[in-house]
Amino acid sequence: MVVYAVKNRLTGLASEMAFNGMLGLFPAILAIVTAIGLFENSLKSTLVNLAIRFTGIFPPQVWQLLLDFIDKVKLPEEKSWFSFIFLIAIWVFSGVLSAAMNALDHIYQVPQSLKRSFWQHKFVAILLTIGTFFLLTIASFLLIVGDFLLRFALQQNWASLLLITWKIFTIIFILTIISTAVYLINQVRQINFKLNKKNNKYLLTIFIFVSGIFSTQLVYYLFLFVSSLIINSNIEKTFLTLLISIWRLLSFPLALVIIAVAFAFIYRFGTSHWNKGTPIIPGAILASVSWVVVSGLFRFYVAWVGMYNKIYGAISTIIVLMLWLHLSSLVMLLGAQLNIIVAEIKQEKFKNH
Repeated sequence: MVVYAVKNRLTGLASEMAFNGMLGLFPAILAIVTAIGLFENSLKSTLVNLAIRFTGIFPPQVWQLLLDFIDKVKLPEEKSWFSFIFLIAIWVFSGVLSAAMNALDHIYQVPQSLKRSFWQHKFVAILLTIGTFFLLTIASFLLIVGDFLLRFALQQNWASLLLITWKIFTIIFILTIISTAVYLINQVRQINFKLNKKNNKYLLTIFIFVSGIFSTQLVYYLFLFVSSLIINSNIEKTFLTLLISIWRLLSFPLALVIIAVAFAFIYRFGTSHWNKGTPIIPGAILASVSWVVVSGLFRFYVAWVGMYNKIYGAISTIIVLMLWLHLSSLVMLLGAQLNIIVAEIKQEKFKNH
């Protein structure tokens, strides 16, 4: 992986993405904050709640800079302004996706004849930007609104609201299991078709199918059990507190899955030419998990080892933000590089057989 990273100049490409990310970050924050403000009355408390959830990941200087920026910028009261702010943010932040798309073309070694024209490139970048905003907003609401609904049910003692919330979460889990099973079966079918091993294909497909059915049934029975407790018994505060604790444990992994989906979409549609044999899931998983780990380690480094405040003074926060954006961009590119490596390994196995 290190050899490929040096060969494809990933650190330089990550620097380009970080620079564009610095330019597009604050307009993007304005759009996301305005979107949250359409649904949340107390925007400040909502953002503080979100900051608390991510306190172990983002460097404290980054959160403080973003919160100060949000606090000083007066957001428009009228909802009609959201469209104007959103369009500006989309256009500016699409530069980040454009830089990422250029980097992906370089990693995937797309020939010049197959690269998109300027307007095609910009159009796809805008679409990916909109999709990224949408997924990030969903991830934010999973961390904020889900907890809010459960707290509201705790205060009002509304069993029906709690039951609806539980149904929504159950559907999300079942759809995740089904999607994972379908993807794995499709991957097994493609690999065994190339290797011409039908017996292994049927055995693995049956195993994945049975495992998917078993997992779905397990989630469904859990849903029935909890639903019966909600309907047939008086909901005690301890039970609701337990559900809130469970949700807090599950909300972050769900948000992480959504971030992985965002990476997968960028890997799939960001490059000008995508080979059908190139996977996207391994890199998306690596990028999302590594992003959390790298951000956490960088936060620890800044808090306990970094000397940015003493050396750079007033601009230390900007330096930390730039470094964090650079590491985040590098992690995303390493995920794309992993997809290429996995594809090459598949091709080598196919040639050997």
